[in-house]
Amino acid sequence: MKLYSCNISSVSEKEFREWFGAMSEKKKEAVRKLLVPQKQKLKIAADHICRKAIFEFCGIPAQDIEFSVSEFGKPYIKGLNVHFNISHSGDYAVCAVSDKEIGVDIEKIRSINPETSKRFACENEQDYIDSHTDGFFEIWTLKEAYFKCIGTGLGADIKTVSFEISESGISCSEKSFDCLFHQIADGYICSTCEQLIIKR
Repeated sequence: MKLYSCNISSVSEKEFREWFGAMSEKKKEAVRKLLVPQKQKLKIAADHICRKAIFEFCGIPAQDIEFSVSEFGKPYIKGLNVHFNISHSGDYAVCAVSDKEIGVDIEKIRSINPETSKRFACENEQDYIDSHTDGFFEIWTLKEAYFKCIGTGLGADIKTVSFEISESGISCSEKSFDCLFHQIADGYICSTCEQLIIKR
């Protein structure tokens, strides 16, 4: 697994125009529908680093990459042995790429209503959130990454999986997954979840 990131505040307008030009017409239309310039840039950056990741992983030229989307909205490429996932928040877009199913989530740390965690956190996770400064976003990004990895998104029952975080690492209640935190930038939490079993 390899993780790519892009800080949109360091990208020039010329680069954004070039990256936008490389997008499919469908994605260009999706960008045009976004009313907030920062969200447009995040979507463009995510597409760019995704193409870069797949090129470096598989050797497929960026302009030849054609994306498809599963019934739950997870992007994939037909007939290619590569799995990838994207996420963005604040000024950062990230893309994780692997030969196994992968999910990634990044969140900018911000003020959150403490009651919100009760909607998604299991009892052990709530205890962790209550006792750790960034616990809310650590648990949330792990949950997001897991459900993006299995391809269902958060439409599934979010409490069917739980995480234990300790000095020795992250333990997932579903044993066939490897979950990690990644240091992207100060003020952000980023998690990946990778399925250890390769699907044939």
